[in-house]
Amino acid sequence: MNNNKESNIESGAYEVKGNDIKSSNRIEKSSKIIRSENDISEKNEILPDTGYAWVIMVASFFNIILAFGSFNAFGVFQTYYLKSIFINETAEKVAWISTMSIGCTLAGGLFADPLIRSYGIKYTSLIGTMIATVGLLLASFSTQVWHYVLTQGVIFGTGSSIVVNISLSVPALWFERHRGLAIGVVASGGGFGALFLVPTITQVIKHAGISWAFRVLCAVYFVVTLVCGLLLKPRKIVIVQKKSLDKETIFKPTSLLLLLSGFFMEAGYNVPLLYFPSSLVDLGKSKEFATNMIMGFCFISAISRLAFGYFSKKIGAFNITIVSHLITGIATLSMWFSSKSVTVYLAYYFLISIFCASYLSLGPIIIANYYPQEKVSVMNGVTYLIMGLSVLIFSPATGAVFSKIGHKTDYSQIILIGAIFYLVSAVTFIVARQYIKREHNVKTQIL
Repeated sequence: MNNNKESNIESGAYEVKGNDIKSSNRIEKSSKIIRSENDISEKNEILPDTGYAWVIMVASFFNIILAFGSFNAFGVFQTYYLKSIFINETAEKVAWISTMSIGCTLAGGLFADPLIRSYGIKYTSLIGTMIATVGLLLASFSTQVWHYVLTQGVIFGTGSSIVVNISLSVPALWFERHRGLAIGVVASGGGFGALFLVPTITQVIKHAGISWAFRVLCAVYFVVTLVCGLLLKPRKIVIVQKKSLDKETIFKPTSLLLLLSGFFMEAGYNVPLLYFPSSLVDLGKSKEFATNMIMGFCFISAISRLAFGYFSKKIGAFNITIVSHLITGIATLSMWFSSKSVTVYLAYYFLISIFCASYLSLGPIIIANYYPQEKVSVMNGVTYLIMGLSVLIFSPATGAVFSKIGHKTDYSQIILIGAIFYLVSAVTFIVARQYIKREHNVKTQIL
């Protein structure tokens, strides 16, 4: 392309015109080109793993701190709902607030891909910021359960899902050699975010009330994700198909197996996440002790996600995920299901805090390693969509089992459900690993 054509390219995306098609046999009419906001030419393409790549990693990390860390800290709000403002409402009804927040944060990421194609990475991230902050601001004026379901759940969750999708996808464009480390660092942000947000929200609620807690969170979320969103951009030209959803990619066996694995993993993950702290209280420990254990869980989980990202290149993301899910499933059966000892419970919680969330950091690495760059965002979006659907289906279902069969005192049924889901997810990952080896003709066992 000559310089006159270059000057007419906007910062977002543009469709390839007829004259440009003649100059390249590789670009089809239905393609779009998403170009860097800095309008970088192919000759001056920025090398991966250098310079601005680390800025991208840090910006994405802080985005995840607020986007994932926020709903990790929503347990504080949930406790306040049950103990203070919605005392006369059933726990199942109030639980829909957190269920919709988690579900929409995971499932709504599919909206990110078509927005990126229309507005570019930077402006799509800012759209997510605006939607999420509006949700938090409206939540500060809410008074009914359905108000919070709509504001904190649907609106905030959808906005955060866009921020999450971009923050987990963009580092894959900037890193090759250190891709596992970079995505591991970014994915660990959710755990570190909870460590900061849980005590902050707790203190604001204690001294100023829940409305101001939402407003403070809204202000912090807006400032941090706005600044970080402005820093995000692609490293080079990415040629993508005009259609956002590529059915051939999504419905091939490998993709379906990865989606099933995420679906089962998320169903299993929510059992200890939501019910283990209360099982500690039922053993005689205080609520403050259970809260401290949650903080410890978040910290260890964040460190392990970072470590798994780093070691994924040496050991293999598939290998780590399979072993992690097997350990989690077996430990759930042999320690949580079979014992009533506080010591065993704490050992179990420590163990699963290391292994149970491995897929949250390794899933984006697997997708970045084995899918073309132009399909990374949509595959991440579909993956989190399926995981979000898992939350929306199994979170209420598990609650119903605990309430009606376990009578809110017997955890054995839901513990068994969680363990089985983790073991099934390990099996589907093993099969997916074999398909990947066959598709990419991989000879090494480091996969």
